[in-house]
Amino acid sequence: MSHTAYVVFTVFSQMAVGALIAMVIADFLGKDKKFFETASWVIVPAVIISLVAILSHEARPLLAMMTMSANVGSSWLSRESLMLTVFAILAVIYTCLWIFEPEYGSFKRICKPVHGLIAKIAKPFVPFRKPLGIIFALVGIAFLFISARAYMLLGLPAMNHITTPLFFIVTALLTGTMLVAAVLSIKYMMAPKEYAEPLGAYLGVAWKVVLGSVIAGIIVLAGYLRILKGAAASYGAELAQGMTLTNILSGEMTTVFWLYVAIGFILTVILVAAVAAFLKKDVSKAAVLSIVLFASVLVGELMGRLVLFGANVPLGEVMPYVLSSII
Repeated sequence: MSHTAYVVFTVFSQMAVGALIAMVIADFLGKDKKFFETASWVIVPAVIISLVAILSHEARPLLAMMTMSANVGSSWLSRESLMLTVFAILAVIYTCLWIFEPEYGSFKRICKPVHGLIAKIAKPFVPFRKPLGIIFALVGIAFLFISARAYMLLGLPAMNHITTPLFFIVTALLTGTMLVAAVLSIKYMMAPKEYAEPLGAYLGVAWKVVLGSVIAGIIVLAGYLRILKGAAASYGAELAQGMTLTNILSGEMTTVFWLYVAIGFILTVILVAAVAAFLKKDVSKAAVLSIVLFASVLVGELMGRLVLFGANVPLGEVMPYVLSSII
């Protein structure tokens, strides 16, 4: 799989998890469920994009999925595939509990007969949407750790560290929270007076989550660079980590890395501060800034993930140097 496929797959699958978590939070905010319902549509498309990315390099995608799921007991890649499939199913169920809600479910505007039919099935489960959302979110978090574990291999020394799942969690919180915020901000613009209060309530939580995630991301990134600079389990692993660090700081990924820092951290913090400042004064400006903030977060995380995969030097690439030093 190319770096692009890895980047899109991981970022968008994590965005889907983060968006589901964000919708669970939104479900606990206020009583205006009709406003928040619109954002529930974004979870499944994010999952679909990630699935398309992971299968885009395969000539026979369906066979590839069956093969990846065949060795769950021994392969983290197979477990990742299985968990993504499970999460995708749960994401569809959770979305249905929003869009087929009998009173405010928006699917009725698309096809009223179908909405009426499925709403009857969904109605008994809608009161349990909050606890089910929490359970589904926990499954999503489990997927993040399993997905990270699939890349924490001895043959990839630079990724075989706790920083990999931490990067994935930060991405999920940043992109998922702001994806929902962007959708809600667009809906707010259609009826500012009606939706000012619920949007303000969500953004009041969102900017804190994003700021905390950015701070966590800076700490994780600093720790990752320190790990690459330090000792490793073997000479080969240490050499691979050193070459990865060189690729990041003074190699082919240097420009992308500094753009990642500038957009993903510096610009994001500035925009978060602006959203927080305008939230109490002018919700309209906070809404516009939230859309820009989502773009900043998404571009930043895509660049960061490109650095993580693109700069990585596999152990096999440095083995000739290791063998030559022994001989």
